[in-house]
Amino acid sequence: MDAGTLVSRAARWHAGKTAVVCAGKARTFAEIGGNANRAANALAGLGLAKGDRVALYADNSVEYFETLFGLFKGGLVSVGVNSMLSAGESVHIINHSGARAVVTSPRLAGELSSRMSEMPGVENWICIGEPPEGMREYGEFIRGARPSPPGVQVDEGDLAQLFYTGGTTGAPKGVMVTHDIVVNALRNIQAEFVPIRQSDVVLSPGSLAHASGYYSMVTFIKGGKLLIPEGFNPPEVLSAIEREEVTVIPGYPVTLIRLVDYPGLGEYDLGSLRLLTYGASPMPTEKLRKALGIFGMKLAQGYGQAEAMMTITCLTPEDHAHALAENSERLASCGRPYMTQEVRVVDEQDRELPRGEKGEVITRGKVCTAGYWNNPRATADAVRDGWVHTGDVGWMDEEGYLYLVDRKKDVIISGGENIYAREVEDVLNGHPAVAEAAVVGVPDEEWGEAVKAVVALKPGMRATGEEIIQFCKERLSSYKKPKSVDFLAELPRTAAGKISKKDLRDPHWAGRARKI
Repeated sequence: MDAGTLVSRAARWHAGKTAVVCAGKARTFAEIGGNANRAANALAGLGLAKGDRVALYADNSVEYFETLFGLFKGGLVSVGVNSMLSAGESVHIINHSGARAVVTSPRLAGELSSRMSEMPGVENWICIGEPPEGMREYGEFIRGARPSPPGVQVDEGDLAQLFYTGGTTGAPKGVMVTHDIVVNALRNIQAEFVPIRQSDVVLSPGSLAHASGYYSMVTFIKGGKLLIPEGFNPPEVLSAIEREEVTVIPGYPVTLIRLVDYPGLGEYDLGSLRLLTYGASPMPTEKLRKALGIFGMKLAQGYGQAEAMMTITCLTPEDHAHALAENSERLASCGRPYMTQEVRVVDEQDRELPRGEKGEVITRGKVCTAGYWNNPRATADAVRDGWVHTGDVGWMDEEGYLYLVDRKKDVIISGGENIYAREVEDVLNGHPAVAEAAVVGVPDEEWGEAVKAVVALKPGMRATGEEIIQFCKERLSSYKKPKSVDFLAELPRTAAGKISKKDLRDPHWAGRARKI
């Protein structure tokens, strides 16, 4: 089964029903299906063929949804570029993927248009909205194309997506995702994590280029109604829940925390809700208990990563209820493996460890990538004998529940977004007053983790924390900049002479069961 066939089936089965609402625009299932066909046929008319890459660097919209589905149907490869990335970061991904076309949106198009010469492989530019010079307008682009299926033979082993994730060297890596992986990830989500009914109204606040794109696809394929809000403003979201009788919210710890901490929460009728999910970053246990007290046993947690397409383990509502009733530590768990997945905890020689012992989490199964696009070295490091090495450190209890306690990778997850320390450190070390710098993740009640920079200045030089943060903001995506800066005369070292991040991180995590 390929992903495009699932889309076509849903468009036919639920034709006249509203499928997606975003930014005041609504589309029925039939309209989404027809426009997806048009997008596929219009791209084929430009000379793009099966296997060619198309970058989606755009804000959430109904057109984004249509284009993604059109790429699936046409056998083209979607390169999802997070709209939170800077233009410079997106340029690297577009070039590395070899994208022949880019679909963007007005907020991002202006800066992209000024850098077209840096992306010589891109032959076609399409803008969802008013385009700058040199770009086509999306609506006009697809209007004359055939609404019938493109007629491309797509097999389950064909590449469907390049899902770019950051790297410890600062260079993003393109996770290769086949149609078979897409379908199995959707099956996992539907069967065990976010089971969608045709009657559901799903409010999905995350980026379609991220895990939320998969939850949104499940909603479409199962015939539910999808609402995509513009940003996540608690009173607006709560009003929408009450007005639209929202039943499911797939989100992140930060979105759940914002809801439970909102002072006016009790003013809204939230009785329609039956399921709220969270994942992608740690959830403070005390906040989780508060959420369970407010919403009841309607919460589910998912753990995954791009290399295992978001579905490694899940903690069901029943698991939450049992943990709360037994007052057990299981609320700190990220659940048990999905049906398609094997999960082990191993030592440095990849030998499975006894239950209760800490080691690296590895996984094998139907949602695991074969490797990274044009990056055999990174592939050899991350995928061995079919097992994806997550870089997460954890342990498993006797009943098979997984607990994460730390990371081997030098990565910080803040609000569900991966931030690689090396990338921020490279910027910090470019500041004229900085002798050396290190970046660590520290606890944050709202975001899970926050970026902290620890800096040693050059002799005789001065700089303030605000100045350092602004310097990073001008050179990185805003979410990657440090939230705080500490200054030391010199940074601590290991016996081998390397900066000891353990000494920098550990004081901030003292007294906590886990360091993520």
